[in-house]
Amino acid sequence: MFRNLFFSRSHLPRLLPFAVVGVLLLSSLHALAQSGQLSGTIKDLDQSVVPNAQVVLSNTQTSSPLQMVTNQDGQYTFASVPAGTYRLEARKPGFTTFAIPSFTILPGQNALQDISFAVAGTDSSITVTAGLAGTPATGYYVNNVDQGVLGNSPIVNQPYTITVLPAEQITNTQVKSLRDAIMFLPLVSFTEQQGSEILRPSTRGIQGSIAQNTRMDGMAIAITGANAMEQYQELQVENGLGAAMYGPANPSGMFDFVLKRPTEERTTNLYLEQDSKSIGTVYGDAGGRIGPHKVFGYRTNLLFGDGTAFVEQSRLRRRLAEFAFDLRPTAHTTIDSHYSAYDIVQRGYPGWFSYGPDPTDTTSTKQRPSRTLLLPVAPDPTRLGFGQPYAGVNLTTQSTSARILHDFSPNWHAMAGGLAQRLDRFMDTPVNTITNNTGTYVSSLATGFAPRFGIESDLGYITGTISRWGIKQDVVLASEGYRFNQYAYSTPPAASVLLGTASVDNPVVFAPPAAGLPQNRGLYQATVVNQQGFNLGDLIYFPKGFAVRLAASQDFIGVDNNSATARLSGSNKQGISPSASVMFKPRNWMTAYATYASSLQQGDIAPGGANLVNANQALAPYRSKEWELGFKTASKTMNITTALFRLERPFANTIALNATENIFAITGQQVNFGAEISAQGTLFHRLLIDGGFTALNARLNDTGIAATNGKRFVGIPSYRSNLYSEYRLPGVANLSVTGDWQFVGRRPQDDENLHSTSGYNVYDLGFRYSHMIFTKLATLRFTGNNIGNVHYYSTIAAGDITGTNASSNTAHFGAPRTISTSLQFAF
Repeated sequence: MFRNLFFSRSHLPRLLPFAVVGVLLLSSLHALAQSGQLSGTIKDLDQSVVPNAQVVLSNTQTSSPLQMVTNQDGQYTFASVPAGTYRLEARKPGFTTFAIPSFTILPGQNALQDISFAVAGTDSSITVTAGLAGTPATGYYVNNVDQGVLGNSPIVNQPYTITVLPAEQITNTQVKSLRDAIMFLPLVSFTEQQGSEILRPSTRGIQGSIAQNTRMDGMAIAITGANAMEQYQELQVENGLGAAMYGPANPSGMFDFVLKRPTEERTTNLYLEQDSKSIGTVYGDAGGRIGPHKVFGYRTNLLFGDGTAFVEQSRLRRRLAEFAFDLRPTAHTTIDSHYSAYDIVQRGYPGWFSYGPDPTDTTSTKQRPSRTLLLPVAPDPTRLGFGQPYAGVNLTTQSTSARILHDFSPNWHAMAGGLAQRLDRFMDTPVNTITNNTGTYVSSLATGFAPRFGIESDLGYITGTISRWGIKQDVVLASEGYRFNQYAYSTPPAASVLLGTASVDNPVVFAPPAAGLPQNRGLYQATVVNQQGFNLGDLIYFPKGFAVRLAASQDFIGVDNNSATARLSGSNKQGISPSASVMFKPRNWMTAYATYASSLQQGDIAPGGANLVNANQALAPYRSKEWELGFKTASKTMNITTALFRLERPFANTIALNATENIFAITGQQVNFGAEISAQGTLFHRLLIDGGFTALNARLNDTGIAATNGKRFVGIPSYRSNLYSEYRLPGVANLSVTGDWQFVGRRPQDDENLHSTSGYNVYDLGFRYSHMIFTKLATLRFTGNNIGNVHYYSTIAAGDITGTNASSNTAHFGAPRTISTSLQFAF
């Protein structure tokens, strides 16, 4: 599929310096004069004036704009401006284009608009509406989520913890995968499934499901496959239960990936990137509008990368082709569509450790299971032998969507859309099963994972505001649903392919299996889940700073479980997922709130396995509950979100039926409670911070096993934090030093909490510099990741949480010290 879209395989040369960061800061607008006047001063982020910048003032009802350039003091003045509604634009090569789409100059008034330019970055234009733009100047804080089921109110007025990773931060931190992105969402974590590219994101200690918790432009997608962050404008995360807004969902939070869409002005960016040992990448991002009155819009992202990762004889190849188009038949209606195809080949990366019951422990009873073997201290992931050069993952994801958006008025909006996605997954990653406490392990190729997922999803909503009798309401009416298909093998491959025995101190590169590697052949639809929710939300603002948000989703879930030849079982269930919040706003930029939510959710899908009696089948739906108290601010320089929460949910896992058979079923109740705080903003004008901290107690109740009941969940730390910062050096224009500090606390290794893995700290350090090369703006970004070369486990995950010895826990390797370099040219 990609052969005609990308270059032939080659290692791209190492990159050389230069660069840029792009953003821009908006100040507010105020007016005064009969035949009015508009004036202001344009400066850059270092407060130096910007001469010879072009400024355009356009009356939205006429077609004759006024134009001028700033003088040597960066000043501009439009005299004798008739009263009316105007659009203001300011531009200069090398800087972001500043745009205010609509503001009013009143009769007999003057208007003053100072402008703060930033160096051009991911997009060469930034349109400023209400709120902040999500730029380095604001600590990457984004004031509003993408319009949709949360309504039109800004984030500070939403009674939930909501964080956003904007495109500018994705580019500046050189994020490429979801695992990279989560590092800069400090209240978010993840569980790796079959390597670093296949993971489930989570909030508040709850692992997400395959499709319930992830969206693309608000429409459901499957997450456990190939996913390139370069194609997204931002990633929005709502922590905890979101079913009242999004339909039936696991309480692990909602993750909405917002696609890049056509830009208002022409923008072209070319990136040359180098990672790890010799992974070279060429990436292009272009957008704009064409045709009469700019009716047609386009955006495309093309990427090719290939090379050797941090392990000798390894390989990483990435290919992305993403196209987005839109049409504006009227000034208030947009029809858009997108298609993307992304594939990734990852070979030779470290596998993971699997560790389970100690075979020498013969004293186990029903109430005291066999002791779990110790997880070795994390070894060096760059050593050959923990992975195999011929083994890994081949992942391909294809997505397409279409939407129609209409603005009935400035306050009322509607959207209807659909999305289809297919994930193909071929996996034979090495599993290194620990056999004793001296570090001996048996290495084998894990096979039999779900080879394909398919999903078709829909979303429609109307949002608007109503103001009457001194009460304002932000109303949302929506319908959201999907059909999810999980495939299995008609003739399952062997559960694993044995390679040989080695040890943590002496890993071995084994010969490939004589019979060859397993193939994806003979697939059938093992599980089909149909889900639909009808949502209603109303945020009511009362006088004196009080507000109430009520939301509910009427949910319908249907499940069919099939064999290769017949339907085996099924279920249909309906119910309501409600939430209610009370808020108090002592200032318009502050909100204190209390929220309760109850969520119906699709039952988990049993994994594949020869001795699992309900392998690949979905359980009946079940319900979770959450209580939350929070306080958030959105001030000029610092934005803070805090929350206390308690969450309860049933938990399903593998348990033993008898000596030879297991079943995947609900095994107990998971209860998580904790506190979280995050902050984004600037200190002392030059220091940007974006960080957060989570304290979490995640425990399992009603396990039926005395030794494991009430114990902490395997792999979940009590404390976790991340702090990202940038410092703009004085005296050197457009040079920023960047740093990141990630801390993860001790994590239980086993169900009885007898052993824990020590906490770890990882530090990144880099810089970003921008400079004009001839007439093109270039930006060099350089980061040394894990500069201390700390060896750690990025994921420790529970196997059998009840301690019945039915499965083993797993641990994935964290990345070692690596270098990431990116050279961007903005055309």
